[in-house]
Amino acid sequence: MRSPARRLRRYLLTGLAVLTPLAITVVALRWLFLTLDAILAGPVEELLGRRVPGLGLLVLVGAVVTIGWLAHYAVGRQLIAWGNALLARFPLTAPIYRTTSQLVQAFMGDRRGVFVRTVLVEFPGTGCHALGWVTAEQNPVAERALGEPCVNVFFASTPNPTTGWLLVVPSRRTIPLDISIEDAVKLVISGGTLQPGGVGADGAPGLDLAALLRGPGR
Repeated sequence: MRSPARRLRRYLLTGLAVLTPLAITVVALRWLFLTLDAILAGPVEELLGRRVPGLGLLVLVGAVVTIGWLAHYAVGRQLIAWGNALLARFPLTAPIYRTTSQLVQAFMGDRRGVFVRTVLVEFPGTGCHALGWVTAEQNPVAERALGEPCVNVFFASTPNPTTGWLLVVPSRRTIPLDISIEDAVKLVISGGTLQPGGVGADGAPGLDLAALLRGPGR
């Protein structure tokens, strides 16, 4: 029989393991809500004369939906095109805006803009392979220098996929993967724990309570 102290310790650890993911999720959602609500909370408060929690977020969502609606019509597309051209023309805003636009197209666009396909490449050394995305199927400058077809491959860092390395790789050294760009991004962000299909590395979609209660070595 286990002593009361050991049972209490086990119950405490189990409770922490169950509640920690929930607490982190709640904190993350609360931070996201407060951050988005604060974007327009000031102007809304000045207009109404009082603070209404959540109203800034509602106005923001409404503005985003309105812009999306306008983008489906000729007048809206023209206005957005003018705004894009203006932001892309200034030296300070152009690099940030263009990079952000390409990333948004990569993850949300119908043609997945920047990322063409997912591949494996031997990197950073022999016997190791890294998951990357082909960003260009040709690199004429490198092909002339190396004398063979080459592709541009972007390797994202974990857990922040917006930074990483760009390598020029001979086409013959790339291994195509039958995985969507979205699933590959999830795999990178999670450090390899979230496998394609939205399940964990052990095949479980979430917290495995049965395994947790069994304890280690069982």
